[in-house]
Amino acid sequence: MRKSIMMASALLVAGLGVTAAHAAPPPATAAEVAEFKALEVKLWEAWNKRLNPADAAPFYSKDPKNIHFDFAPMKFTGWAEYERVASANLGSMGGGHAVTRINDDFTVIKSGDLVVTAFTFHVDFYGKDGNANGMDARETDVWTKENGNWVIVHQHMSFPSGGE
Repeated sequence: MRKSIMMASALLVAGLGVTAAHAAPPPATAAEVAEFKALEVKLWEAWNKRLNPADAAPFYSKDPKNIHFDFAPMKFTGWAEYERVASANLGSMGGGHAVTRINDDFTVIKSGDLVVTAFTFHVDFYGKDGNANGMDARETDVWTKENGNWVIVHQHMSFPSGGE
């Protein structure tokens, strides 16, 4: 019995050590949330202005192995592919622009040198003719610092397929 108690105690202590070693990071501070919300607003302003990926390029890592998921197609590998395909897709809007509103559910999770931002938003795309096409969507971005600047190394955007 004594051996069982000692073994159970040892396992409990070991388990607590593992739990403590993998504890969740502290929540982002209000200043960190404000910093990353401002980055997201600037990112969307860059996209919205002319629907030109070149305007948003400074916000993205140029590592060719990064994966990005946008509305269509399903997957982009590296910024060069993202920029090329998005330019072609958005170019069909004929010189339009967009207006984006980030909703109040903006969340920041920070762990070391990685930051995850997650939120829902509404975007209205305007063609050259002035007609709007709007939708609600969600986005998750993974940020890290490169050369002293926060850049996106992974982005995932999607929109509900209905019934929410």
